[in-house]
Amino acid sequence: MFKNNLKLAWRNLLKHKSYSFINIFGLTLGVAAALFILQFVKHEQSYDLFHEKADRIYRLPISFYHQGELDYVDAMNYAPTGPALKDEMPEVEDFVRLSPVYDRVVMRRGNQYFEEEKIYFADSTLFNVFDFKLLEGDEKTCLTKPFSIVLTQSAAERYFGPQDSWRESPIGQTVKINNGRDWNISGIAADVPENSHLKFNALISFSTFFITRGDPSQSWGWNDFYTYVLLKEGTDEQTFADKLPAFLKSHSPDEDAGVYDQFLVQPLTDIHLKSNYSYEAEPNGDYKTVYFLSLIALAILFIAWVNYINLATARAEERAKEVGVRKVIGAGKKSLVFQFLTEAFIINSFAILMAVGVVQICQPIIPALVGKPLPSLFAEINWLIWLLPALLISGTVLSGLYPSFFLSAFSPVTILKGGTQRQNRGVWLRKGLVTFQYVVSILLIAGTFIVFKQLEYLQQVDLGFNLDKQLVLNAPSTIRKDSIFQERFKSFKNELLQFPEIKMVAGSSAIPGNNSTDLHTHGGLYLVGKDEKDAADYWILESDEDYVSSYQIKVIAGRNFAEAMGTDRDAILINQTAMRLLGINSPDQAIGKKLQYWDEQKNIVGVFKDYHHRSLRHRFEPMIIKNDVSGAKYYSVKFSSENKVDQLITKIEKTWNRIYPDNPFHHSFLDDRFNESYAADRQLGRIVGLFSILTILIACLGLFGLASYTVAVRTKEIGIRKVLGAPVGSIILMLTKGYFQLLVLAIVIGVPITFYVFSKWLENFAEAIALEYWIFILPSLLMLVIAFSAVGMQSLRAATGNPVEALRQE
Repeated sequence: MFKNNLKLAWRNLLKHKSYSFINIFGLTLGVAAALFILQFVKHEQSYDLFHEKADRIYRLPISFYHQGELDYVDAMNYAPTGPALKDEMPEVEDFVRLSPVYDRVVMRRGNQYFEEEKIYFADSTLFNVFDFKLLEGDEKTCLTKPFSIVLTQSAAERYFGPQDSWRESPIGQTVKINNGRDWNISGIAADVPENSHLKFNALISFSTFFITRGDPSQSWGWNDFYTYVLLKEGTDEQTFADKLPAFLKSHSPDEDAGVYDQFLVQPLTDIHLKSNYSYEAEPNGDYKTVYFLSLIALAILFIAWVNYINLATARAEERAKEVGVRKVIGAGKKSLVFQFLTEAFIINSFAILMAVGVVQICQPIIPALVGKPLPSLFAEINWLIWLLPALLISGTVLSGLYPSFFLSAFSPVTILKGGTQRQNRGVWLRKGLVTFQYVVSILLIAGTFIVFKQLEYLQQVDLGFNLDKQLVLNAPSTIRKDSIFQERFKSFKNELLQFPEIKMVAGSSAIPGNNSTDLHTHGGLYLVGKDEKDAADYWILESDEDYVSSYQIKVIAGRNFAEAMGTDRDAILINQTAMRLLGINSPDQAIGKKLQYWDEQKNIVGVFKDYHHRSLRHRFEPMIIKNDVSGAKYYSVKFSSENKVDQLITKIEKTWNRIYPDNPFHHSFLDDRFNESYAADRQLGRIVGLFSILTILIACLGLFGLASYTVAVRTKEIGIRKVLGAPVGSIILMLTKGYFQLLVLAIVIGVPITFYVFSKWLENFAEAIALEYWIFILPSLLMLVIAFSAVGMQSLRAATGNPVEALRQE
């Protein structure tokens, strides 16, 4: 029977090529869109799952409280935490700490210099806790000895050439860091997988930290260390977490009720999607976006299946005689249902195969769309083994079951006597399905407008500083940060200022929009004369006297630093948020007060207006600017015109190479770096926009199908109305008003849903647009035009047709 049904289904598809093409094309688009989204969603959810012990690895961030309220959450922890937990808690099997190298790193191999990023000090237990693959070297010993370094394969190939050309292994060879001593290469690690929340190019033994940075082993206030614990099998996460307050209290007994911190227990696999703390190692994703895209994938699939239902029922009258004849010769309802399900099976099979091909063909453009490479669909064949059959079965059943029962229920006597099967069965289902298509389309169109309107707003909102015409240079790292460093900077700065195109040059430890790890957070700071219990945490930036002027940060009280470099060493500037945190009522009152800055006192000489140092996603942080250029990591060059910028950069590079011959010249434009903060939002906008177009296209096919059905079952009625003198306009109104009623219903349903969903998304920004009425009116009008285009053409053709043709069968 199945073989016979296949033959009948195949013949029917070939006989009605247009119908078959529309069905397969619509389903192909829907399945391809869903596969692409699911591919992205699966990748986002796969972060850190490649670690065999991922379900037992936890990171320990810290929540900082001030005056009893949460101030911020830091992804890092204290250096003694890991060792103390292993010693005192039997649940802890092992731990590992990583601390980023904040300074610029220039590696030298022979006469070649390479600037390297993403370097961490790491415990020797790293390869015991994590499953980062070591290609060469000993996992147990490669990070034990001081001045040992493990390179990734890509980093090693930068220094030694392609691996297949190595005459000897890099293991045991040396590199110089910042023109200092030789560092021994003790291991070569495989490149870190894309789906890791922690990425590195090199690892330095943690014992080196003690020699080069100081001893943090007894410091319960120095939180510069990502701390991970590996819990023993069978350990309950909550039980372990409940012990941490007492553990912390035993090591930090002096914390009072108003200012304190708490350890969090964060599963490793939650970090990428459910963590957006200060000092994250990498920009993270957002689980809300992943869920939203998953719903879009399901919605697009359902819309595609809805189209099949609409097109199948639209052809009901055409296939009625076929059903009647088959019933007369003995076909039962069950066999008819099976036949129509077989047709649905064939169409869905073709669509899925073509969709897989489309996704594979489009694989090269995916990184440009989502901002990262995604593994091929066939990279994990086990995923496809269950996904594709699931899509095939779901598509066959959901798209084919209703039309099968609908068509197989026709009465053969009525059909063969020339009667019609104009039935009201399922009319509410079809209306519901069309309304669903409208709602999803409105949601996606309005969502696209909102995302791009927010991104446009972010380009126009007052950031509190000026990022235009700002060239950023990475400061040299081969010079010790002392008076010689300052003198060379002064010489470099003076030479650049001789160029007429350059207005100002400033040195600073951080620049707006860069990674938050560039800003230090210092705790225990309070006003002289106040209670030490009022101490709080502040974000610290170090700069010279030209930083504030170069970025046009507004000083609202007091003054900027003195122009003579180094003459204002005890002076600080504070922002408005820091002023309020210090308990000062007005900017003028802050001038002249002294801040207890650990073991020294600093003079507040100015108050500057709050500005968005990180991005408009973040609130204003309490910020202090110190007058100190010795820790500068960046030189900001303010130029006057964008004409001939390339020539200006060439001149700057020549000056750089003369003054800093041992440091590679690396430059970027501040506006580009700052806008990288919104890369994920732009990607979301592109994805939502693309799938809005696909959804509308697929929905139009469904509307076309339903309009065909309406015209088919009312053909004779239209003919009679025309014979009786009905004008074309009234017939078009009769055929289309039902669809526009459904559109109004969809607007009533879709607008509140859209408002809720994107209000939640806008909460991620400190500055956000207002959701004005036009944002919802415009998508509604657009859907009105689209619906009229899809339905109106069918209605117009029916209304202007020859009534004789419509009545000839009577």
